[in-house]
Amino acid sequence: MEMPDVRKTAAYYYDLDDLNAPVMLYFQPLNRFYHQNLQQLARVADFLSEKADFPVSRIMVNRDGGYETKMNGRSWVLMSRPELEPRQQRRSSADLLGELHARTIGANLQAFPESPAASRREKLSGRLDALQGYYDRCRSEEDPSSFERTFIELFPYFSCCAENAVQMYADDAIDYPNQEQLCVGHYRYSIGEQEMTEDPSQWVIDDRSRDLAEAMRLFAWRGAGDADVVANAFLDAYEARFPLSEPVIERMVGRLLYPLAFIECCERYFANQGDDQRMLELQLRRCGEKIKERERVLKGVIDRYEGRMHAPEWLIRP
Repeated sequence: MEMPDVRKTAAYYYDLDDLNAPVMLYFQPLNRFYHQNLQQLARVADFLSEKADFPVSRIMVNRDGGYETKMNGRSWVLMSRPELEPRQQRRSSADLLGELHARTIGANLQAFPESPAASRREKLSGRLDALQGYYDRCRSEEDPSSFERTFIELFPYFSCCAENAVQMYADDAIDYPNQEQLCVGHYRYSIGEQEMTEDPSQWVIDDRSRDLAEAMRLFAWRGAGDADVVANAFLDAYEARFPLSEPVIERMVGRLLYPLAFIECCERYFANQGDDQRMLELQLRRCGEKIKERERVLKGVIDRYEGRMHAPEWLIRP
């Protein structure tokens, strides 16, 4: 179903007279929001917008005093995106991410029960256990597919990484019983220029290592030999705004060590939900091709925070 025409519908459902700044209006499907507490999300967005140079989309209240608007049998949320000024466009993504985390630290977890923070270690272990079952099954097959042969080849390495990551989470909970408070982050952080305006539909209440690990993962995936240098520069810019604590460093490395791209690719293949099998095979092969770049970023981060965290011995530079 097509998105409704903003110009024809917004004025009917919403009072737009209070818009006193240049903004772009757009409708977001309600099911695109990770968290469903729109009132609390709107309050956070309003709070962030109070600082003039922090770009964030706001959630509009309709004429009935709510945030959800039914149109054509579907629920929509009207958003207002500010037009960025030159000084906002010049701010780095690391600077903006640091400010988002710093200004929302201490987010109310009770208002967002969907947060994945509480049960992460169990879910990570469960995903690995499920893939172990597929690995055992594929090895017993007489004629595994091309994807499955690559999966059999790569699984021992990536399962080792996953096991190390889960162990780091367990050790972290013991070493740092008083964890840093949660903040507003992203379900899947992106560094693209199109993400310079914060979108509440993509927010998730979690600890800030989530976004940082995702940034490091993207540098490794896109990198061509200098991913560790780019990652270090990103952390420099981020920490100029919001320095990292030891628990965050440990969790960032654990998250980065967990082979998310490999696991997600394999889960999609074995779920067999109509995905392009050839595309998934190419993605799986790319996971293998990026092992060295991934280790380069991991070792660079570990070296940066030497003495402030524990890491698997095979990743520690001699």
